[in-house]
Amino acid sequence: MARTRQRPHDKTTPGVIVSPGATSHALRLGFALLLGAVLCAGIASLFYEVLWVRQLGFSLGSTAIATSIMLSAFLGGLAIGSITMGRRADTLRHPTRVFATIELIAVAVGLASIPALSAAGHAYVFLAQNWGLTGGVALAMRALFSAVVMLIPAILFGMTFPLATSLAGSLVAVQTAAGSVSAVSSFGSAAGALMCGLWLEPALGITHAALVAAGFNLLAGLLVFNIGLLLKQKQTNTGKARSKTPAVEAEL
Repeated sequence: MARTRQRPHDKTTPGVIVSPGATSHALRLGFALLLGAVLCAGIASLFYEVLWVRQLGFSLGSTAIATSIMLSAFLGGLAIGSITMGRRADTLRHPTRVFATIELIAVAVGLASIPALSAAGHAYVFLAQNWGLTGGVALAMRALFSAVVMLIPAILFGMTFPLATSLAGSLVAVQTAAGSVSAVSSFGSAAGALMCGLWLEPALGITHAALVAAGFNLLAGLLVFNIGLLLKQKQTNTGKARSKTPAVEAEL
């Protein structure tokens, strides 16, 4: 007696709720939202970079020294964040939640970094006056105080790139994902540096420009959060479709 099994409906079978076109559209929309989030995160990170140089210049009295310290802390933080998240990005169970959480933390930490840099300058002056610090030791202390303040938000910024690349790879082809995320991130960074350095910081001041940067981080988090909702809805629709088309066995 032969036994045959009716094939379950797949994505191309008529009557299934989730069609290939709907699935493809959801993935493309998710990828577009992700690129928007990467753009906003890139803009915010360079906003802070410009603002940190401005604030450090007030505290240190030298733009050249301020730029050197800022770049060392910023690039070091990016490297630490990238390495840390790069090892875990592909194994995260809810990458969109992690991404959104990082952006929300960046809002708080980024805003706090401006007054923290000012406080670090006052702390250095206090120690220099009471400990008699001079010369290279004094410069090293100034650099240390400032670098610690900038390192934490820079680490958060560094986490976003490997996380975004991994998430993009689940939405589109890998070769498209990496190049697109890198290009959009770079464009956002360039735009952020121009907007903040040439317009926002001179017009609004450091504190208010930092609020704009925080707004970009917040927008990035909201975009990524919506990606999670979109993917969850797609999975729900797929599950409903499969439950309505069970495999049926028939005996001949």
